[in-house]
Amino acid sequence: MRLSLKISFYLATGILLFALLSVGSSGVRAQTNNEIMHFSLTAHDGRQVSEQDFRGRYMLIQFGYTWCPDVCPMELVLLAEVLDGLGAEAEKVQALFISFDPARDSAAVLAEYVGNFHPAIIGLTGTETEIARILDAFGVIRIKEEEEEGEEDSDYTFAHSAHTYLLGPDGDYRGSIESLLPPDKVAEGLVEFLREDAPAAE
Repeated sequence: MRLSLKISFYLATGILLFALLSVGSSGVRAQTNNEIMHFSLTAHDGRQVSEQDFRGRYMLIQFGYTWCPDVCPMELVLLAEVLDGLGAEAEKVQALFISFDPARDSAAVLAEYVGNFHPAIIGLTGTETEIARILDAFGVIRIKEEEEEGEEDSDYTFAHSAHTYLLGPDGDYRGSIESLLPPDKVAEGLVEFLREDAPAAE
């Protein structure tokens, strides 16, 4: 089942806001519904993983960086609450946090970072080329903000977009969660979606 079939229900009830990005001038490839989103990155435990490693499970993907002062921690806290709210349906979902700051976010750094939020979240990193490729595929905005004079080179921050993306069991793009508030309602809506989508995916 396509996520787009559920949009009117979620908007009408206020349970969950899933929005499929429309095809337009931005050229974001992730705007195509059901497109397989390929990636090959390094997990926080050092394993090389791709979308195939999570085949059969839905993926909830967030992008960010461990030095993020506010947005990333807030979104990860909310994501953790959503995962806890899924109950038995949680086994169908894999949450991924992909760092777009590979210069500072090594696998070891990510392991410690995501461990602060939820044991089920896997942190992913890669080379700058690998990260740039997946950012382009998902249409993630990342703007490096220049350091002020006198600051160390490692003190930079990023202005960036903040969405949670949903991929289907085959790695197919389903849409993005525009808002994770309130987490219990997001989990409620996601549980219903997973239960109704499962028969269609078989």
